[in-house]
Amino acid sequence: MADDEIPCRRIVMLRHGHYDRTPGQGDTSWGLSPLGRRQAARLGRRLAQLVAASGARFEGIYASPWPRAAQTAEISAHELDLGTVKIKPYLHEVVPVVDPARVDFGPLPLGLERTPPEEREIAHQQIERVRDRFCKPPRKSSLVLLFTHGNLIRFMVSRTLRLPYEAWAMMDIAHSGITEIRIYASGFEALIGFNETGHLPPSMITTA
Repeated sequence: MADDEIPCRRIVMLRHGHYDRTPGQGDTSWGLSPLGRRQAARLGRRLAQLVAASGARFEGIYASPWPRAAQTAEISAHELDLGTVKIKPYLHEVVPVVDPARVDFGPLPLGLERTPPEEREIAHQQIERVRDRFCKPPRKSSLVLLFTHGNLIRFMVSRTLRLPYEAWAMMDIAHSGITEIRIYASGFEALIGFNETGHLPPSMITTA
């Protein structure tokens, strides 16, 4: 049996485009910048090629309710012409987890403080909610697009690779970067691509 005949669910996770941190607004309100909109359009064109070439059943487009992710999804969906965007609250950004119980990851990343146990549990429950919805072993091959945020994507990758959540700090994801994991019928999971940015010229690649 060829690899492309083995049933698998392709979970393609997209980080939102570059956004404006508008003074007086919070993280849940910030929307795309002009650059972010251009990134999202290019992302949509790349995704259109990916979906067309996959040959798998298309499950749909899902997005975080936070404006920068929802706007990226809407712009990309226009290029895809594959239905409406479904907003899911559990796809919003996740707090960065720094666990005081683990000492083998060196200094705390990016000047962050250690995560209280209750906040770590909230992050864990959110990731498990996403996995419960999208990571079940499939009977037939399918593909789903998730427009979300950098931390959530990095936590999902950490879970697939059987790494602790702290591993997120050693990964970086560009705006409108493409990451893919696959779930096979046996339950086996694999990271297929991480932070693909080939659809963007170097001058349009941003991370912060």
